[in-house]
Amino acid sequence: MKFLSWVGAILACVLVAAALGLYKYNEIQTAIAMGAAFPEPAEAVEIYVVKSVQRRPSLSVTGEVVATQSATLQNELAGRIVRVGFAPGAQVAAGQVLLQLDISQEQAQLAEARADQKIARLALDRAQRLVKSGAGSVETRDQARAQFEAAQARVAALAALIEKKTLRAPFDAIGSLHQLEAGQFLDSGTEITRLVGVAEHIWIDFSIPQDNASIQVGSQVQILVGEASEPLPAQVIARDAAVNVRSRNLRVRARLPGDSADLLPGMLVRVKVPLGEESLAMVVPPTAVRRDATGSSVYVLEPVNENGQQKVRARKRPVTLAEVREADLQQDLVVILDGLSEGEEIAAIGAFKLRDGSLVNPMQADPTVMERVVGR
Repeated sequence: MKFLSWVGAILACVLVAAALGLYKYNEIQTAIAMGAAFPEPAEAVEIYVVKSVQRRPSLSVTGEVVATQSATLQNELAGRIVRVGFAPGAQVAAGQVLLQLDISQEQAQLAEARADQKIARLALDRAQRLVKSGAGSVETRDQARAQFEAAQARVAALAALIEKKTLRAPFDAIGSLHQLEAGQFLDSGTEITRLVGVAEHIWIDFSIPQDNASIQVGSQVQILVGEASEPLPAQVIARDAAVNVRSRNLRVRARLPGDSADLLPGMLVRVKVPLGEESLAMVVPPTAVRRDATGSSVYVLEPVNENGQQKVRARKRPVTLAEVREADLQQDLVVILDGLSEGEEIAAIGAFKLRDGSLVNPMQADPTVMERVVGR
């Protein structure tokens, strides 16, 4: 009896499990049938038609505006200011007195020295006449000449001292801001002003990697000021004789007309340096390029016929991108070296949603994107 009870309980459990399994199986089959009844979802993406454009590889680097003439003036001698000859930020002419230190004591000493020089000159003339008449000695004449030359040297030294206390503009320039006032005492070596020359041209100094050090004097580069500015043409006029041993960069200087833009010395600009001749290149928007562990790829849109219906599916295709140093950093298109052909349609905006074989609902791209040109 006990054995039959256990067998009955086991059979009951098996029947319950079977019933539950059959119920779950029917649910799964129903869900599969319902899923099959729904159409395959299509991802909306923007189409971009691959095309080739004339492109010139270029390198974009940072440049610094440099004045063709500039100087920082300092007083060599200490002294009290008696006159300031220029206003802060004003334009000055070559030879204009910028700062006059007190020279009253030196002027008095110069007047005394000139009187001594005059007396020494009279004594020398008298000694020479006596030597010619035979009444004087050569030794006395030589001593008179030495005293005259010493007096003459003292006059020159005092005149040079006075000149050192008079600061003049070495060239036509614009002075920096200052707070100099008459009566102010200046120690030696005090910075008076920074002069920036007034010239028809300005210089743009920039550095390029040693791999591109073949740029020659006379080459043309483009200067970009700000984001939306038009490029300004400039000519390379000089380059360093050697590559910097620390940065391995070559310093280059270009000349830009001074009236081309409102540029001030010390400002930073972008310099676009051409690296070669123009050539055809395939270009795509950056949104079309997907990067992963296997490299770079794009999704090519291929039309297919499925059950009598025309559909579009995305096919993943590896591509080779241009090196970063050759890419035009000022544009919104990426250069493709290999993997695409002109006229193929690829997914641009929305490509991040795709997988290989995804069903696609293509949309036309913004025509302004199609008209962009790289490297021009």
